[in-house]
Amino acid sequence: AAVAAAAAAAAAAAKPLGLAGILRRFRRREKLVMVTAYDFPSSRLARGAGVDIVLVGDSIGNCRLGLPDTVGVTMDDMLSATKAARRGLDAPALGVGMGGVEGAPKPVLVGDMPFGSYLLEADALRNAAAFRMAGADIVKMEGGRSVAPLVRSLTAAGIPIMAHIGLLPQSAALQGGLRMQGTTAKAAAELVRDAKELAEAGAVSIVVECVPLEVGAAVQAAVPDVPIIGIGAGGGVAGQVLVCDDLLGLHGSPPSFVKMYADLARTSSKAYREYTEEVRSGAFPAQAHYRNMKAEELEKFRDLMPDVWKNAMASLVMEEMEQPCSECKPTSVVAPLPSGIGSFSTVPQAQRSNGSVPKQVTNTSHFLEFAAGRFSTMPKATLAQARAISHSPASGKAEAPPVQMLHTLADVRGWRHGMRKEGRTVALVPTMGNLHEGHLELIDEAKKHADDVLVSIFVNPAQFAAHEDLDKYPRTMERDIQLLQERGARAVFAPKPDEMYPTGSPGGTVVVPRFVQGRSEDACRPHFFTGVATVCLKLFNLCQPDIVIFGQKDAMQCVVITRMLEDLLLDETIKMVVAPTSRETDGLARSSRNMYLTAGMRSRAPAIYAALSSTTAAPGATAGEVRRAVTAQLEEAGFEVNYVSVADVSEMAEKADEEPVANSVVSVACLVREGDVQCRLIDNIVVPAAA
Repeated sequence: AAVAAAAAAAAAAAKPLGLAGILRRFRRREKLVMVTAYDFPSSRLARGAGVDIVLVGDSIGNCRLGLPDTVGVTMDDMLSATKAARRGLDAPALGVGMGGVEGAPKPVLVGDMPFGSYLLEADALRNAAAFRMAGADIVKMEGGRSVAPLVRSLTAAGIPIMAHIGLLPQSAALQGGLRMQGTTAKAAAELVRDAKELAEAGAVSIVVECVPLEVGAAVQAAVPDVPIIGIGAGGGVAGQVLVCDDLLGLHGSPPSFVKMYADLARTSSKAYREYTEEVRSGAFPAQAHYRNMKAEELEKFRDLMPDVWKNAMASLVMEEMEQPCSECKPTSVVAPLPSGIGSFSTVPQAQRSNGSVPKQVTNTSHFLEFAAGRFSTMPKATLAQARAISHSPASGKAEAPPVQMLHTLADVRGWRHGMRKEGRTVALVPTMGNLHEGHLELIDEAKKHADDVLVSIFVNPAQFAAHEDLDKYPRTMERDIQLLQERGARAVFAPKPDEMYPTGSPGGTVVVPRFVQGRSEDACRPHFFTGVATVCLKLFNLCQPDIVIFGQKDAMQCVVITRMLEDLLLDETIKMVVAPTSRETDGLARSSRNMYLTAGMRSRAPAIYAALSSTTAAPGATAGEVRRAVTAQLEEAGFEVNYVSVADVSEMAEKADEEPVANSVVSVACLVREGDVQCRLIDNIVVPAAA
């Protein structure tokens, strides 16, 4: 019986829905679901999800062919995509275990007539027939009453037609651009007349795009026997259609009428970056990703080609020696916090479990310890070893308890009171969310210094100037919480703005770090450090941490917070620890901004750290020489340099050109551009005092 039931379900799943099925669902008042697809995998995924209609849209031009609009799409483009989508719908549906809907029939496939393919009746008949031969069940065409004669002719030829009114991307130039249609009573009435005449001509369905809610409902009411599929037309229609790339988040911010159900651009970019990093570092392929020859065959191979075998084995040994050290374990040396920039006091080191010290690589940077008014270098593991430490799995450990979410001031005070009663110390890691590996390494550092880690996620409006778009700052709370759970954070404080600023941002009382005003980063963003200092003081007062953790990448921020703790007499109760800048394998400082880099921009970005490293390493270098050399190298690499600062480590005051660069913070901010895309990057190096 079970086998028979499974066979029956499989047979039902293979049955096409067809136009008749669409109309049955419409008459039962079931909402119809349509989505675009341009190839085999996207149409197969749509079928597995139980979608009713798959549209091979001319939006392939914008989404997949890199065209500025749909006008350049050809019949060849559309027919090739239609054939691929047809194969996707005819392939076995995805199983329930892979997200598929059990028993889902094959959706109806619609082919979109591209611009210029139906200017004449003969063209329309020939091209619509080509769509049907390529596997489309229905053919779609844009236009109102003007295309009704073509709809009538094609219907008479046995080709079902889906019409398209409202915003018409193929002729958007005549409509004033990609904008809302039917916004006046007269324009709305014209759309209703279009729908009626197209329905009378034989259109089996009509797409209405980018019109007010009331107009979409009026169009459906005017043709009650024809399903209206809306896109940006509200919910008063028979069904909805979205461009698959928009709902999946493949191209950044979609139109306002789109709901993004995933953020595949970010996910895919992360996967590509990690793959690139692991190939370059040698982490991929690992043992799970290759197979060894059988011992007897390997011995025969050695005898057949001894020289080749010897060289091959030698290269494998060298490769193994250069892999990240899986035995490295992090330790920290925390110096006392004297005057000045005591924030640069945490000195991560690495030791092997057997007590030996990993070999040093001469071109890697060192961690620094500030004591007695000067920086001294401390040994550091290789970058690959450091990454191996931060990514090493916690095998054999019990799963961490769920992260506790705190949203209000009362939540935080209650949680902190409980920790204090238990005698537990707390480290605070302030963030604005959209977390990356650099943030997570701060969590790792915090766990070394306290019993529990509290992470704040708050997009601080006081840090944004009028020209900076607060609303577009990425919010990835669900993903952030998952990452923090995996990394072992104990609690997350995620307040709304009115919790932190009851009278509105920035509030009646603010913290103004006057000593950095007009210097390097503050000169570029004069609002920023007042916002940072104010929100940090609020967080410190509210959370009452024993330790706060910051990253060296934001050097001026570290100096501002350190000075604030000292000036407000908090440095005895709150210890500040600054972790070294987290870097990719090629030296690029990790930053949330890196997600905005195109592939070309990303390939150039490591030049920033290379310029800082090479110029500060020159024997006897002066501040002026470093400023000029860094600027020259970056401008030659195509960057627009905002500033190159060589400043003292306690006040961020610029050093005179003739002063030595030793015992300085060398920081840079620059713009990298590619076409219309630009991204501002910052980085710094702390140069130790001369021996």
